[in-house]
Amino acid sequence: MQQKDFKSAMQKGLGRCVLACRNDPERYRYAVLWGCAHSLAYEPQCEGTRACLLYQLICCYTDRTPFVDVLMHTLQSRRTHGWLLLQTEELLLLMANDGDETAKAALWNKYGEMLSRLRARRKPDLLDDYVFLSITLCGKTKNALRIAADMGRLLREQPAYDAEDFGQFLWHVSANRQTTALRQFAKTNADATFFLRVYDAAAEQAARPLSEEQQTRVSGYHIAHDADEDAFRLHAEQYQKEPNPGKRAKLLNAFKWDRPFPLDPEPILQDAQSENAQLRVCAWDALSLLRHPKVRAFALSHADETPGDLVPVLTTNYTKDDRPLLEQLFTTIPDNAEGADTIHAIGMYIDRRRDPKFPVPAWILLRVYETDPCSFCREAIVRALGRRRLLTDELLEELTYDANDQIRAYAEKKKTLRKVRHD
Repeated sequence: MQQKDFKSAMQKGLGRCVLACRNDPERYRYAVLWGCAHSLAYEPQCEGTRACLLYQLICCYTDRTPFVDVLMHTLQSRRTHGWLLLQTEELLLLMANDGDETAKAALWNKYGEMLSRLRARRKPDLLDDYVFLSITLCGKTKNALRIAADMGRLLREQPAYDAEDFGQFLWHVSANRQTTALRQFAKTNADATFFLRVYDAAAEQAARPLSEEQQTRVSGYHIAHDADEDAFRLHAEQYQKEPNPGKRAKLLNAFKWDRPFPLDPEPILQDAQSENAQLRVCAWDALSLLRHPKVRAFALSHADETPGDLVPVLTTNYTKDDRPLLEQLFTTIPDNAEGADTIHAIGMYIDRRRDPKFPVPAWILLRVYETDPCSFCREAIVRALGRRRLLTDELLEELTYDANDQIRAYAEKKKTLRKVRHD
């Protein structure tokens, strides 16, 4: 594997880079060192960082010292923040869990430094980094209790902080089932008691009615998944009658999930040409799930549209005659950040699509698997390939080292079932 391809695989989170590194570690040493100093994930808010993948790569080397040095330098630099800092912290936590006391000490030193700076002054960017590190460290209950007490003291001493600042940490305490332990701890710790007041206030806030905008966004999803046929059709009729472009766009959100628009598509075809950008985007999203002769003809007559819009619509309305056009559209996607966004849009479309009668062509699944920068979207592609029995032994081996933990688990299960059948 060439260095450029290795770096690309690291950034996408493809397990093939781990296999290549295990086979020839020295060839890729500097690429792995480079990866330790750069945030690699495309959409870390959804897919997480590439810490697990990088740790698998680092484990290919007997001497980890050079990699630890890079991580320590990155961790200690005040210029490091955001997703790179989180990736570094998660990597060091993996090392600490593997018995590396130096990594463990470095993380807690960083935690203490951040907390000290936040006590002196509220700094939004630093606060975000502190909360992410707190979440990274709170896997063990004793750590979560210590952090909750620290946050309680911060809230008590500095009125500049409020419940919203620690919302993500609060959610993880609950998700980790540590709330009972925290309440017990609070009986003997004043700072934890104060923190719990914030915790309870945040829970009460979360129970309040959603804003109109939130209701519109959530209702579109629930209409798509929960409404009966009459209610779903009524929503479509409401869209047809709505004159306001902004409201039309919001109503169209219900038709971008796994239930296509149930009426004649003509209004959506018109909105796909709207001067209103929001309405135009929502219309193309709705068309991507709608198989209809009018939609296919419309897509073919708009071959100059962006591949991110056109490929999903043509895929849903696919015939074998369309393959040359689709292949040509894929070749027009540039190998840069804009191109990554386009492939990601196609990957998200595959993730949303749930029509077994007209499955995504295998060659498109494989093309997007190779090029989608997002490991979260890749999971839907992998599962679609599995349903079509297109996962070769070689591909399964690669998936075993993927950055996405759900893909790794899926691949292990498939390999086990395959072995049982062979035996």
